[in-house]
Amino acid sequence: METTELTLRPVRPADRDRVVEITKDVWEGRDYIPRVFDRWVSDAGAEFQAAEIEGVVVGLQRLRPYAPGLIWYEGLRVASDHRRQGIARSMLDAAIAEAREQGFQEMRLATRDLPAILLFESAGFKALVEMKWWRGLRVEGGEPARMPDEAEARKLWPAIASSAGIHMYAGIVPDMNGARDLGADELQRLASHGLIRLGPGGHAIALLREPWGQNIAVSLLAGGGGALRELLMALRFEADADGLNHVTINLPPGHPAEEDLRATRYDFADAENSAFVYGLKLA
Repeated sequence: METTELTLRPVRPADRDRVVEITKDVWEGRDYIPRVFDRWVSDAGAEFQAAEIEGVVVGLQRLRPYAPGLIWYEGLRVASDHRRQGIARSMLDAAIAEAREQGFQEMRLATRDLPAILLFESAGFKALVEMKWWRGLRVEGGEPARMPDEAEARKLWPAIASSAGIHMYAGIVPDMNGARDLGADELQRLASHGLIRLGPGGHAIALLREPWGQNIAVSLLAGGGGALRELLMALRFEADADGLNHVTINLPPGHPAEEDLRATRYDFADAENSAFVYGLKLA
């Protein structure tokens, strides 16, 4: 089928049933898009797009500005009976062209799906960070870690910048909801949302992100040794205090913190698969 017939328009509330149908075979029926559908449709600050052929919705994608110069790409889906027809590539090309036209400097995304990886790399995206998931079950009895205020958070930047393994993050926070540049400004922003945890003496630091389930989700670790191990245990205590199931930590393979994770009884949540944050320079 020729994809020249493809048209893009905003997703409407009336598209819900079709969106559910398109996503029902994604991740064995566990796709997150039906869960966020109402929020995405009502978000005037992003573009949640439907791709149509002859009036039938055959694909979805979303473009979301999330930091100065940066736009996040997510939610690319094509109906199962319309795959392998060039639709995904046409949608992605249109999104890239739109982001360039609007003056964004870089488009970023996160994925763990091999066909998507091949598509994005063919369009010029470069892998920035590879991540594996570690999981620690909640534990009763201890004290949660301390949360710094915004002023203290800014002062953490030199310690993070000199932390072992920090180069593996390629200068970004690998948050799969929107990977921002790592620096003092980002630390201040995270602290304003209560998303930083400190180990003893501030010698270990965890940057948190919005979780996708009943867990505490960590996107970046800095520090090592006893301070980091105490922090990793404190996160498990916090999960229990909050009635959550576990702590999930994404970490680049080979990062020095792997030893500390094993010592505090964190295990691979998914040893077989990696996730990646990709970037495409638009300027």
